[in-house]
Amino acid sequence: MATVTCLHDAYGRRAHTCRRVFGAAAQLLEGDADVSVSRLAAQAQMAPATLRAHFPSLEVVFAELYLHRVTTLPLDIDPDIGIADRVSDQLTAMTLLLADEPRLARMCTRVLVSTDDDAIADVRSRISDEVRRRISTALGTGAWPEVLATLESVFWGALLQAQTGPMTYRQAARQLQTMVALIVPQAGVDTCPR
Repeated sequence: MATVTCLHDAYGRRAHTCRRVFGAAAQLLEGDADVSVSRLAAQAQMAPATLRAHFPSLEVVFAELYLHRVTTLPLDIDPDIGIADRVSDQLTAMTLLLADEPRLARMCTRVLVSTDDDAIADVRSRISDEVRRRISTALGTGAWPEVLATLESVFWGALLQAQTGPMTYRQAARQLQTMVALIVPQAGVDTCPR
């Protein structure tokens, strides 16, 4: 007699739940309705308690949604193009994720500047790590930490400016290209400060 063992795939179930919630959140943001836990749970076809078990707040949902979108962006680095272009490509892609979704942009910005929620702090830290990874990969080996830190600060500053009104996300992406060109040396020059 054979024994059948069913394995519990917690990661697969979590990924499935996240896809449902992220899809529902994106649909709600396309409309004019207010987003609430009960409305999001209904859209995702799950009980509000189940939603809260995976995401302690709406803010965490939107922070995780932005993180998901950033991590699914391609990270194909073409070694034949210059460092500044590689970095600009990555920063532009992350900025333009929010360009066509103003409600998501507002929610994400509010979440990313929030300092009073430990759950959001964890997601914000993971977003920062992903931004750092993408910039670092685009810079390549040998870049000084100061250059990486400067580019990170410039990126976050551009997102904040785009959200607070001085410029659109598309303008921020263009401005990032200019700033990267000023920060990252031209081809043949190392990325070390003098």
